[in-house]
Amino acid sequence: MNRHRLHIAIMVHSQIIYEGLHAVLSQSNIDCVICKVDSLDDLENILPSKKVDLLIINPLLLVNREKDVRRIRKNHPNFSIVGIHLGIVDNHSLALLDSSFTIFDTLEQVLSRLQKTGTNSELKFPSNDDNLTERELDVLTQLVHGYSNKEIADSLNISIHTVVTHRKNITVKTGIRSQSGLTIYAISKKIIQIEDVDLQSH
Repeated sequence: MNRHRLHIAIMVHSQIIYEGLHAVLSQSNIDCVICKVDSLDDLENILPSKKVDLLIINPLLLVNREKDVRRIRKNHPNFSIVGIHLGIVDNHSLALLDSSFTIFDTLEQVLSRLQKTGTNSELKFPSNDDNLTERELDVLTQLVHGYSNKEIADSLNISIHTVVTHRKNITVKTGIRSQSGLTIYAISKKIIQIEDVDLQSH
C-alpha cells in the first residue's frame, strides 16, 4: 500500500462544490482516495475503521461544534481539517482549521495547500508549517493589520525594498496574495488572534 496516498473526506452540502472538488482532485497528480461525509457524526463513526488524513469542509458546518472537533482531534491526532471558504467567514470556526482556501484560489494554490496539509498530517506543526522566518512573521502580522509597506518598514527599521522582498517570500511560501486570504491564514495558524483583527476592513 502506498504510504503517501491521501485519504480525503469532503463535507459540503452543495453537490456542485463536492463534484467540483472530486473532479479536481481526481484529475490532479495527488494520489488520493475520496469519500463524502454528511456530518461530523458520520465522520466520527467512520474514523475508527476508515483512514482519513484530511477533511475538506465548509467552516460554517463547524459552528457550535468546537467540542466535537476537539474530541475527534484528541482521538485521531493525525487528522487535519482544511476549510473551503465560500464567501462567509465565521470567526470562531477559523481557529479549528489547519489550513484553508477560497473558491477564488487557483487550482494550483488549492492542490498545493491540500497536498502540503495532507503531507504534514503525520507530523503537524500547525503554528508555522510554511517555514516563515521570524521577520516574515513580523511583516505578515503588520500586513494583516492593514499597514502599508512604508509603515511596516518604519516600524521594523528596515527598507521598503526589504519589506517587498519579505512580502514576495510570504506569497511564495503560503500561496496567498490577498490581504483577506493572509488574514484567514494568520488566524488559522494562530499567528494572530481573531480578536486582534478588524474583519470588517478586509
